[in-house]
Amino acid sequence: MADPAAGPATAWSVTPGFAAQAGSGPPTTFHALYDGAAHAAPGRGLAAIIAQAHPDAAMPGAAEARVARDAVQTAVHAFAEGYFGARRTLSARRAAAVALTAFNRWLAGQMQNAAAPPIPVSLSAVLLQHRRIAIVQIGTCQIYRIRAGTLTPLIRPHLRLGDGGRPSRALGLEDELALGFEEVDAEPGDMLLLLAGMGQPALVYAALSPLAALPMPGAEILAARALAMLPGRAKSVMALHIAAVPAADDGDASAHLAGLPIRAAPKEGEVWDDFSIGKTLFYGRYTVLKAAIDRPTGREVALKIPLKSMLQDEIFTAGFMREAWIGAAVQSACLVRYLDLPPARRTCLYLVMPLYHGETLERRLNRQPPLSLPQAIGIALKLCEAVQDLAAIQVIHRDIKPDNVMLTDNHGGAKLLDLGLAYLPGIDAADATKPGGTIRYMAPELLGGNPASARSEVYALGVTIYRMFSGGPFPFGQRERAPLARMRPDLPPWLGQALHRALAAKPEERFADAGALACALQAGLAGQDDARPEAARAVFTRLRMFQALTAFFALLSAVLAARSYR
Repeated sequence: MADPAAGPATAWSVTPGFAAQAGSGPPTTFHALYDGAAHAAPGRGLAAIIAQAHPDAAMPGAAEARVARDAVQTAVHAFAEGYFGARRTLSARRAAAVALTAFNRWLAGQMQNAAAPPIPVSLSAVLLQHRRIAIVQIGTCQIYRIRAGTLTPLIRPHLRLGDGGRPSRALGLEDELALGFEEVDAEPGDMLLLLAGMGQPALVYAALSPLAALPMPGAEILAARALAMLPGRAKSVMALHIAAVPAADDGDASAHLAGLPIRAAPKEGEVWDDFSIGKTLFYGRYTVLKAAIDRPTGREVALKIPLKSMLQDEIFTAGFMREAWIGAAVQSACLVRYLDLPPARRTCLYLVMPLYHGETLERRLNRQPPLSLPQAIGIALKLCEAVQDLAAIQVIHRDIKPDNVMLTDNHGGAKLLDLGLAYLPGIDAADATKPGGTIRYMAPELLGGNPASARSEVYALGVTIYRMFSGGPFPFGQRERAPLARMRPDLPPWLGQALHRALAAKPEERFADAGALACALQAGLAGQDDARPEAARAVFTRLRMFQALTAFFALLSAVLAARSYR
């Protein structure tokens, strides 16, 4: 048995109990409890994992014992490392799937290179995170909950009927995993039982039902009693007694914000939560942006303050609640960064960010002179970098446009702002098709109800970059797409070609992501001809004229020579 976690994650109070029986053969089961804090991922909470190996009956005893032990231990440890190492923006389900898929691929490689294929492994995990119990299942292990004297199976095992308890699904059995997943609320007093090496679920349920009706003992005693009552010879039981669950806002910054009131926007000269309020920077339909001084540090900041009208828009409200969390999670020089405040200091709902000095790209497009090729490409590359930095933590911005780009200095500094409509594929699967963004920057497939993707981000980037070079006009009119060469014949052809691909109506014809668009822009800039098209045409015309004159004088010389010969 692996050593249990050194202590429970913050705000979870869980007592484990373990019991195992090897039977007449070698041990084929393994179980462990992990604490996310020990893996630098306290927000992931706790992970209780149980696994069972399914060796070939023809394998010799000693070899079977060693290979089975290695198989289950490797599977459990690999899952824990992958789960706790997953990006913070992945849901428990996505993080677990990524971890098990990676391990399954490794097993597939081992099967190709090993003389004897690895042993298939069943694995079940209970993931305790944010007051929720998430169940991950692949194979024959079983999980039950006892609550208020009632026994409830939490997930269905993958068993082959009439095949001696062999799995219909398991790690190492198939190239593509089909995981079982369930999620329920956790309550103080819940007792969870994770079982490996058992028979059919109906027999297990019948054996455990009398135990559930008795007064609950401690987890260690319950595990031992359950082991004695359950069928099977080589079996393991892990019992978890949940004494306390996290508070509603523990590990979830947006939950704390959701409980704060919305106050009327402050006036210049007022003091809010030790911020000296300055002038209004922006006043919109749902929010107002105020300059302020953080009095404890003297730092210039901007406060994004919601108006009460925001409550009328469900999508905008949800986006505001998670905007600060995303801004604090991503590390990028090209993205706005939100500042975290101690909960005790914040008395109402607002977000805090550094005060950037400069102008928006939209405002810059409305004045002369137009951006030069190097300036605009520099800004475009920074926007691509910002989008890729968001993609690295599974975030899609969904509202890329010049109004959301701040030019911070005269040397090409640019930051992508406003994460209020950001979409997290790993968490927001249910909201994937809800509208988000500004219509004139939205890819055609989004208007048809498809979820945002890296390719729809490329489309919004394409519209934004096109407008930098066009001086403001959009790349499409009422009837047709306007190629950049028609608006700016002085620009190199490669730029128009790159934007034409970025603005393709079909997603599969665009660049795969912002990184691929950036590579195309860099390649074009590195290999471009410095001569403008007009200059090239002038050189071409002069060359043709010179060639014609040369031919004329050659012909004249030949005629004169012929006359002299006569």
